[in-house]
Amino acid sequence: MATQSTKPDLRQLVDEIVTIKLEPSNKIFYIHKGLLCHHSSVFRAMMEHDWKEKQEGIVTLKDEDHETFQRFMLWLYFGKVFDNDAGETIETVSPKQLLDCYILADRRDVPAMQNYIIDTYIRKSQAARLLNFGLQRYVWGKTPEQSHLRRLFVDIMVLRGDIAAAFKNENEKDTYDKSYIVDVLIGKDKNPKVISWDELYKRRCDYHIHNEKVPPCSK
Repeated sequence: MATQSTKPDLRQLVDEIVTIKLEPSNKIFYIHKGLLCHHSSVFRAMMEHDWKEKQEGIVTLKDEDHETFQRFMLWLYFGKVFDNDAGETIETVSPKQLLDCYILADRRDVPAMQNYIIDTYIRKSQAARLLNFGLQRYVWGKTPEQSHLRRLFVDIMVLRGDIAAAFKNENEKDTYDKSYIVDVLIGKDKNPKVISWDELYKRRCDYHIHNEKVPPCSK
């Protein structure tokens, strides 16, 4: 399966450049309006309504991390969240950096990027043979209850993790959110079989978001 995204007319991508200002860092980014509007309903609403952003051509975003936004911009133009020119590879991008990109995409409604992060996170976890459950509480604090990323975290533990070993450690008793533990135990009761990372990757579309611009995955 491969995530597909409806590609916009390139002429719409280069019609105008908007200025994105991040606060409180005051970092400035210049991005093509068409690109933002195609991928994000949040930015599209800003540009299409008679808000100050439309009149001034400046969008001010508060409490947005500039490094994460830089990765968002890389994804918009190059389809990836690492900077080859800076010597980065997907191996050097940390799990938390990937998760921060997902959280930004979730907040700004960029489903194609969310799907990309899901695929990349599974592959990165597989390559490193790490489950990264220390980030579980962080994810629960940054995402809504019905988040597809939360469901992936639950299913990774259900399908790949040693639940008994993870939950019995006294030193880690406060690592996990209680709702996460409940969801894992329910999930394990329904899916007792452990599967391979490759099989989990084949199921990745289960954690994707699809709409008119991001159609279902191809087989």
